[in-house]
Amino acid sequence: MVARLLLALLLALLGGVAVITHGAQAQTLVIQGGTLIDGTGRAPIENSVIVIEGNRFRAIGRVGEVQIPAGAQTIDVRGKTVLPGFIDGHCHWESFWGEVYLHLGITTCVQIETQQNGPWGLAQKEGTEMGRIRGPRLWPTGQALGAREGEFETEGSRAWRGYMKVPDAETARAIVRQKKKDGYEGIKVSEFLTGEMLAIITDEAHKHGMGVTGHSWDVVAYSKAGIDGIEHIWSVGYSSILDLNKRNKLAVDRTAGRIDAEEAGAFYEVEGFDTVIKALTDNKVAWTPTIAKWLRPLSPSAERFWKREQEILANPKAKLPAAVRVVTEYTTEKLFKRYKPDQLERAKLGYQKANEFIRRFVAAGGILKEGSDSPRGMAGMLVHEALVMDVDAGVPPMAAIQAATINVARTFHKDKDYGSVEPGKVADLSIVEGDPLKDIWATQNVKLVVLNGKVVEHEFTGYVNPIPEFNSWQQLSTTIEVAPAMITQGTGTILKVSGKGFWPFHRVLINGRELETRFISRTELQAVLPADLVSEVGMYKVTVKSSGETIAESGPAPLVVKFK
Repeated sequence: MVARLLLALLLALLGGVAVITHGAQAQTLVIQGGTLIDGTGRAPIENSVIVIEGNRFRAIGRVGEVQIPAGAQTIDVRGKTVLPGFIDGHCHWESFWGEVYLHLGITTCVQIETQQNGPWGLAQKEGTEMGRIRGPRLWPTGQALGAREGEFETEGSRAWRGYMKVPDAETARAIVRQKKKDGYEGIKVSEFLTGEMLAIITDEAHKHGMGVTGHSWDVVAYSKAGIDGIEHIWSVGYSSILDLNKRNKLAVDRTAGRIDAEEAGAFYEVEGFDTVIKALTDNKVAWTPTIAKWLRPLSPSAERFWKREQEILANPKAKLPAAVRVVTEYTTEKLFKRYKPDQLERAKLGYQKANEFIRRFVAAGGILKEGSDSPRGMAGMLVHEALVMDVDAGVPPMAAIQAATINVARTFHKDKDYGSVEPGKVADLSIVEGDPLKDIWATQNVKLVVLNGKVVEHEFTGYVNPIPEFNSWQQLSTTIEVAPAMITQGTGTILKVSGKGFWPFHRVLINGRELETRFISRTELQAVLPADLVSEVGMYKVTVKSSGETIAESGPAPLVVKFK
C-alpha cells in the first residue's frame, strides 16, 4: 500500500498524472485519458484507454468503450499525448546512456556495431533484460560483416571496429548463424561487400528472422540484394554520383580525412536522387539519414536543441563523462568557430541537399527510419532532433513519429511485437506533454515511460552502470610518444605528448596519476609534471585516458628519470 502511494505521489510530481488502484492488488495497468498516437499511422484516439496485462497490450480504445478490469492500477494522463515507446534505430550504446534514453522516452536501442562489442554488448543486453542495468531494451548487431581493405584501411574510430572478413558464401552463412545463436538481434554490414555476397548474407539472416542494415556506396545494388535498411545520408549521397570514379574519390577522401562529412554533402548529385530513391522504394528498404549528428547547428531549431542538451549536461545526476559535453558542443563549435567560410558554405549546401533527398524520399513512399548515431552528439536526444529536422525537410509529423517507432521494428523484423500500440504487442509507451502533430519537438517532453508493461523511473537518479566500457567512447590513440623522453630526478617539466585524435577531455597520466593537461591540437597534449612526482630515479609510464572513463587507456610511452 505504501509503495503504491509513493508511486502515485511521484507520478503526480512528474507531470500531473494521477494513479488510482482498484482492489487489494493491481494485476493490470491501465493508462487512460490521453490522446493516443498508436504508431500505425491511424488518426489519434482522444480520451483513450490502454489496458496492459503482464507485458502486453490487451485492449485499446476510448473511455467508455473499453472495460477496465477489476483490481487494475489506473494512471490518468488527461492532457498528455500517448505514443509508442520510441526506438533508436541507429544506437551506439555506451554504459552511461541508459538513463538518458529513459529520460527521453526511448524504450529500445538498436545497438549497431561499434568498438564496444561482442561479450560486452551481449552482457549489456542481458543486464537490461534482467532489470539489473537501467536502460532501454537492446537489440545488438555485433561486428559488421565486410572487412576494410586496401586504400580504405585507414586509422580512426571506424577502423578499430574489427569488421569481419567474409571470403566466401559458407563463411558468410556461418557467421550469421553464429550471431543468431549468440543472441544478436540483427546484422550490420559494411560498404565493402559485393552485391552477390550481400544477397547471401541477407538470405541467411532472413531465414533466422533477422533484419540487415548497413553502409553502402551503391544503394541500388544493395537494395536489389535484399538489404532491409541503409544507414546515413552519405550512403545515398555517394550513390547519387553516377560517375564511379568521382564517387570513389569522394569516398576515399572522406575515409582518409581529407574532407569532412559535413562538407561531403555539397558533392552529392541531385540529378541522381531519383535513381537511388526508386531502388529504395521498389525494394521496400528503410533509410536512416542521421544528419542531426553533423548538421543540427544549421537547423532552424538549433537554439532549442542546444538549450535541451545543456539542461541534460548540467544535471549532476546524469553522471555523464566529460566527453559527452565536449562532443555535443563540438558540432556547433566546429561549424561556426573552426570552419572557414567556404567550408561552412559547403556544409550549408550539403544540408539543403539532404533536406531535398529526405523530402523526395518520403513523398515517393520511402520508409524513413531514424536513429542517434551518437559519436558526435548525445544519444537519444539526437533521435528527437532528427525528427524535428525531418519535419523541417517536409516530412509529415505522423510519418516522423513512425520513423522512430514502427519503421524501426519492421526493418529488424520485429514489428509483430514492437513499434506500435496494438493488442498483443509488448507494452512500451512514451507519454509526453504537448501535441507532436503540431510541434514534433514535443516528443522529447516526456512525463511517463512504460517499458515491458511497467512504469519505469524516467528521471536521472545518479545510476552508474556496473559493467563499464573497455574502449574509449571517442577516439583514443593506441600509441603515443612523449618528449622529453628523459629528465633528471626531482626536476619538474612540461611533457609534450604526441598521438592521433586527441580531444579536450583527454588527460595525461604518469604511473596512473592524472596530470594537469592542456589540449593543444588533435595530435598534441601538454601536461605539467611536478618535481615531486619524479623524485626517484626509474622508468615511468606515461599514458592518456578520457576523463570520466574508468578503463580505456592508451598504450604506454616510457619516460626515463635519471640520477641528479
